[in-house]
Amino acid sequence: MFDQSHAQKLDAKPTVSVVICAYSTERLEILRKAIQSVQSQIYQPLEIVVVIDHNPILLATLVTEFSDVNFVENEGSKGLSDARNTGVGQAKGEVVAFLDDDAIAEQNWLSRLADAYADQTVAAVGGGITPEWPYARPFWFPEEFDWVIGCSYRGLPTTAGPVRNLIGCNMSMRRSFLESAGGFRTDFGRVGNDGAGCEETELFIRGHQACPDAKVWYDPEARVRHQIAQSRTRWNYFRSRCRAEGRAKANMTRFVGKSSGLSTEKSYVRKILPAGILRGIGDFFRGDFAGLARSGVIIHGFAVTAGAYVVAAYRSNKTEPSAASSFNPIRIVDTDITEEPPALSHADPVENKDFGAAWCLVRSDRQPVKILEIPFNGADITAHQFEEIIAADPTPLPPAPLPQVLGNEAPHVTIVIATRDRPDSLARCLDALLLQTYEKMDVVVVDNAPSSDATEKLISEHYAPSGNVLYVRESIPGLARAHNRGVSCALGEIIAFTDDDVICDPEWVSAIAANFAASDQIGCVTGLILPAELETRAQYWTERHGGFGKGLHRRVFDLEDHRPADPLFPYTAGAFGSGANMSFRRDTLERMGGFDDRLGAGTLARGGDDLAAFLAAIQTGAQIAYEPGAIVWHFHRRSEDGMRRQAFGYGVGLGAYLTKQFVENPASILFFARRVPAAMAHMFSRKSSKMERLPDDYPNRFVWSERLGILMGIPGYFRSRWQTRSNPSIPAGPCKQISR
Repeated sequence: MFDQSHAQKLDAKPTVSVVICAYSTERLEILRKAIQSVQSQIYQPLEIVVVIDHNPILLATLVTEFSDVNFVENEGSKGLSDARNTGVGQAKGEVVAFLDDDAIAEQNWLSRLADAYADQTVAAVGGGITPEWPYARPFWFPEEFDWVIGCSYRGLPTTAGPVRNLIGCNMSMRRSFLESAGGFRTDFGRVGNDGAGCEETELFIRGHQACPDAKVWYDPEARVRHQIAQSRTRWNYFRSRCRAEGRAKANMTRFVGKSSGLSTEKSYVRKILPAGILRGIGDFFRGDFAGLARSGVIIHGFAVTAGAYVVAAYRSNKTEPSAASSFNPIRIVDTDITEEPPALSHADPVENKDFGAAWCLVRSDRQPVKILEIPFNGADITAHQFEEIIAADPTPLPPAPLPQVLGNEAPHVTIVIATRDRPDSLARCLDALLLQTYEKMDVVVVDNAPSSDATEKLISEHYAPSGNVLYVRESIPGLARAHNRGVSCALGEIIAFTDDDVICDPEWVSAIAANFAASDQIGCVTGLILPAELETRAQYWTERHGGFGKGLHRRVFDLEDHRPADPLFPYTAGAFGSGANMSFRRDTLERMGGFDDRLGAGTLARGGDDLAAFLAAIQTGAQIAYEPGAIVWHFHRRSEDGMRRQAFGYGVGLGAYLTKQFVENPASILFFARRVPAAMAHMFSRKSSKMERLPDDYPNRFVWSERLGILMGIPGYFRSRWQTRSNPSIPAGPCKQISR
């Protein structure tokens, strides 16, 4: 229970620890200002605790700048809830105040928060959050929806008084109240910059249930200024945030019930939104023509939020229980049988994890030979037991790998990485590339329609001085277009492509080069994509759904002697590999005409660019080689919502890819017409290879989301063709934009 004895006497203020959680170097400048705003408070905090959420680069940068700030790493899983819990664990104050890393506190902020705790029944205090727009408030953005950008919205009290919950950007709580509530729920809420939320609301409702007499107090004059990123002023962000809020509300009501979870929302919908609609119409007749737009946005925003809530609530009632409540993380193990095997522990006391299984890549002289998934069953596995498990596995060993290419025979390889607004992930990828055993290589980073110069600064300050990393900007969004831009700047005769969310194995480039050196007929090489982590059930689902691993035996495909026994070959191009691990000869790319910039992430087609590239390569008469020794480790999406979007995106990309074939090669329609039973079996039969690899608990809604995506890919392709019709093609010659 909330201990009122912890409250201060009327003539004293409580000691306050301020916790700021940060995760991205993109917000470094505003984070500095946030810290400085706390240091400048009239009422000084006992301490400032800054929790860095799994970003060692950001941590190392800040530690040297602020000697009087306690910087700590998030002790739990990635995400805001665990980061906040880490901050609470470090804090020593009687009250813990939370400030977002992109908010600046007014000088009297802490003083006003602390004053409210003179009332011994007050357990939590928060204040007003004013948006600071990058230019001006968008004309269509109604104040009733300022919660979309994490700010105080029209409908909150205009004078100090009790509320159900506070907004996380500006809130504080007595430590005893936090302890009574049990801290922030770690299987719920925001991770990175995704749109999930409601973790604060859920905590306050739990706090009310544990401490019915405790007050949550809102003082609009305890103000902070929230810096709004340009990306959050766009219509697409508004819609996606509304959808995420609806889903989060549905998820929250599963934990706290509809009565508590929707009590404030009912009043908001019945009173605030209708008044806002009428206000906008009135503004229109008073000469503010944007008023009608704001009224329409209120209606649309409510419809999107409510629709997402209804769908999510329905699905939660019809499908599996919450995955996070029953899933144990899986430990990733990389071992070599030529060395002494390690013992496998089922627990990680440092990160407070209990692993359910070990996912093991077994190598022999660095070449992958087995992949094993070993359950822990609550007990550690000794080195001897692990050795016996490996020996007992009946998987036949693959043949010896191709010899490495050395000296003058080694081709020059250029690695192209397309990225957008993920400098932290990109830095991790580049650091791994710098450890490659292959020497004759360089890297081209294509910054695709970035919203800031964070990536350019990262390259110029940390990687460009080496002379092997080139930065180039491609302003028009689209993954295929970014790849084409990278090709135009590449020096190598071999051009390899990977994503910014992978770690490349040290022998990755060497294995690629060995395959191209083995035969001049090979025009494309793909490789093995393995999971870098399996911390959530969604990541496990992605690993099983994606089919990234194509086996541990090298294979060669062409249209003549190396055709697999697949009636849909070569159109089932996903069997060749994936875009996160693919390489081409330059002359093969030229014969293909490069990547189709009407496909891929960043376009209305959402994907399919890699599938189209594989098909185009093999149709030029080139061979495609799958090389399991060319390994990259991929960080799958952590959240179920991210997995759902990914499944839908896969479907849209596949549908767009197939539509492209029908449009550009009408004979392919006849090809598929003759193979309708095989195509239907591939998509719908539970015995198909696609369906058999899915785990038993894989949500059926994800399967149908992907199938719906395939249908949406048809208009998506035509819309993308129309959208890109006026964009000039990427020049085929060398890059003229930036010299090395």
